[in-house]
Amino acid sequence: MKLCKLLTAAVLVSGAFLTNPTMAEDITLEFAVWNYSLETIQDNVKKFEAANPGIKVKVTDYTWPDYQDSLVLRFRGGTPTDVIYGGQDWLPAWAAGGFVAPLDDIAPAGAVDDLKKDIAGFALSDMTYKGKLYGLPYYADTISFIYNKKILEDKGIAVPKTWEEVTAAAEELKAGGMEHPISYEYNQELPNFFDAFVAQAYGRGAQLFDAEQKAAFDNPENGAYKQLQWLADAFSKGLVQPETHESKIILAMNTGQHAFTVVFNYVLAAMNNAADQPLAGQFALAPMPGEAHTTLGFSKFYAVTAKTAADPARAEAAWKFINFMAGKPYTVAKRWAAEKGLGFGQLPLFEDQSVIEAWGKWIDMPTLKQQVATARAGTWTEWGSQWSAYFRPLLAKAMVGEAPVEQVMKDGAERWNQMREQFASR
Repeated sequence: MKLCKLLTAAVLVSGAFLTNPTMAEDITLEFAVWNYSLETIQDNVKKFEAANPGIKVKVTDYTWPDYQDSLVLRFRGGTPTDVIYGGQDWLPAWAAGGFVAPLDDIAPAGAVDDLKKDIAGFALSDMTYKGKLYGLPYYADTISFIYNKKILEDKGIAVPKTWEEVTAAAEELKAGGMEHPISYEYNQELPNFFDAFVAQAYGRGAQLFDAEQKAAFDNPENGAYKQLQWLADAFSKGLVQPETHESKIILAMNTGQHAFTVVFNYVLAAMNNAADQPLAGQFALAPMPGEAHTTLGFSKFYAVTAKTAADPARAEAAWKFINFMAGKPYTVAKRWAAEKGLGFGQLPLFEDQSVIEAWGKWIDMPTLKQQVATARAGTWTEWGSQWSAYFRPLLAKAMVGEAPVEQVMKDGAERWNQMREQFASR
């Protein structure tokens, strides 16, 4: 009798266990992010957990300057990591190193192809390595040429269409008493210092690298070479006021002492924020000056680690999470756009009324839509992030006249080609 009772109890316990998935299948995903708007991230996570019983998400955050190195240490040290914020500049090295997995390895059949149809071309390129998609967009944006509408209207100056016209407009404003018509983020420590330069070069139609990924920007006829020379000339003429961070650009432009800048679109949102900026509403984007009028687009995205992809249960949970965060009906992406002014790679959001209403307060949506349609991705390789860190100080020196443009471009090209050959020989 005693044995019978024990067996019955065991069956009852076993049955309860099998019918309670939160006991049998609870999974906690480790999610690594940089520390932008953590309260929004945590709230989105709570919404996901509520919609997906049995899956919990633990968020670990790092400062932006420390993020890349911190993630590499996690990968190499075996720290449990399931889902991460990835970046276009890091993906080739991380994918080649076996740290992250293609989404086709974890997604249901057809799911990735269905989502790819809605993603902007530059963002799709940024999240793709060797023909495979590794992420879904968390944030995608373009770098824009921004001007003060009121200043140009008051002075009777047309919106510049070429960099030469920018020079002419800035010189006219300077002659009229504006000491530094151009406000410029000048900080060689920031990756976007290089990105802003590439965006300007793209406006000229520049191809920085040839079909074999050899450097082409050291040619004086290349648009990148021409743009660095333009920047060096603008600095030497006193047309530029350097600022160390985009947050200072926001404040500087709102003094009315500058007419032009080149920044991310979310910076434009902050510049036009009527709640705390005195000149809000005066700022607009224009097509990037130059013959081509294209600009740089880029994407930050949700990615899944290779270790998680190899575990079927965790892989399924990770897919559910990133699909919730970046997939249809794009609720989370819409929230980031409407509440924070973050750009998006999901093109249907251009037709969403809540996004149109929110963004229409600070940006001309048709102009932005055209810019996104023509934006180009950067050329990112397994060595590209390392090379960028080498090249940014050279760019900085050339801009302020501490090194000749010719020498900077020569040195940058030589280092790029050396790193390319080193990688090919591995």
